[in-house]
Amino acid sequence: MYQSTFGTKNQVTFNNEHEYYELLGFLAKSDDTVSIAWERNEEQGAWGSEGRLQFFKNYTPFSASLSRTAGNGNIIFRVNCNDFVQNINENHAFVWGKKQPIPEIRATIPAEFLIDFERGLSL
Repeated sequence: MYQSTFGTKNQVTFNNEHEYYELLGFLAKSDDTVSIAWERNEEQGAWGSEGRLQFFKNYTPFSASLSRTAGNGNIIFRVNCNDFVQNINENHAFVWGKKQPIPEIRATIPAEFLIDFERGLSL
């Protein structure tokens, strides 16, 4: 569900709903560019779970603003934002991992923003 900012430090921000739905399309591509993760860090002694977008390519052609943190291994960078990751999982049918159920996600997109979602898929 759209909102202009996500996260306690505004880690994910949008100027408008078009940018939001374009980013959803980009994240849904399932082309090994991005993985959606919910890391249970408390199991390793950290304070709690962390919702993350993990980017495997330094390719971000969309308009949304994302606060990046360092990656590790083959992850180029991450975006840590529980609010956003929880939102796309609960409201837009995103699942954990690199492969997303595009038809199910598409079904959650309001008709007036389908063109933005499709543009994101094509980026």
